[in-house]
Amino acid sequence: MKTLPRLIFVAALLAAWGLASGCALLRRGAARVISPMATQLSEGFMHQSDVDLVREGAPAFLLILDSLAEAHPDNPAVLIAAAEAQVAYATGFIDKEQKARSKGMYLKAKTYGLRALARNQRFARALEGKQDEFEQSLRGFKKADAGALFTTASAWVMWIIASADSPAALGGMPKVLAMMDRVRELDPGIRNGGVDLFYGIYHTVLPLGGGRDLEKARAHFERSLEIAGPDYLLARVTFAEFYARYAFDQALFEDSLKQVLAADPQVPAFTLMNAVAQKRAQTLLDQIDELF
Repeated sequence: MKTLPRLIFVAALLAAWGLASGCALLRRGAARVISPMATQLSEGFMHQSDVDLVREGAPAFLLILDSLAEAHPDNPAVLIAAAEAQVAYATGFIDKEQKARSKGMYLKAKTYGLRALARNQRFARALEGKQDEFEQSLRGFKKADAGALFTTASAWVMWIIASADSPAALGGMPKVLAMMDRVRELDPGIRNGGVDLFYGIYHTVLPLGGGRDLEKARAHFERSLEIAGPDYLLARVTFAEFYARYAFDQALFEDSLKQVLAADPQVPAFTLMNAVAQKRAQTLLDQIDELF
């Protein structure tokens, strides 16, 4: 049995056991087992190399993690695993035409992430408060919390982007930036240079005259590429799609994407995202006449 189906099967059994048990001792035991299982399930998903298999099987995977999150609403490991899966699927597999669907998935991921972080009561109280109070509340998070902060901020910003016509949604951006600033303080190299990738995109897509800074963006992208190393292909695709495209540097755009297509995607921990990155690289190259 392949890794993904096996993990789904085991997780389904654990979920059924946890939901059916009326004994508090059994529920605590289930929570101790389900936390690492939810994480392993999410990681197993990311190790797949067959993009079509993942696309077809992921809905069942997401439903299981959703069930675990609803059954264990106070378990941060389960909530973050579910949030990460929602963001990965919405980013990698939902067509851009299905904006309402991806927006709903980003919102669900944001909700899961904020619920996990709300175990910090000061953060929970400051969430709807003033910006300075919110920023102060983030001081209560330590390095062990950096992953949850990163996942939640990523889900939140993707939801904001999907809700660009909503002033209320855009109003959350200062808090997202504050969360990512805290992640940078706690663990600047987290997620293969994910913080610098975030800032690279941010400084690229801001409006002209409204904060766009391509020089600053390139510095962040290059730092992200250095941290990630040559085996993590998604970083290079993102560099091409955002920096090279917005800088109107067609030669850099083509060269970066061709490097991605020439690379071996079979790298432990990066296999799925590398396969997705290569598909995205080919799509972007096919659109080059439209983009430049």
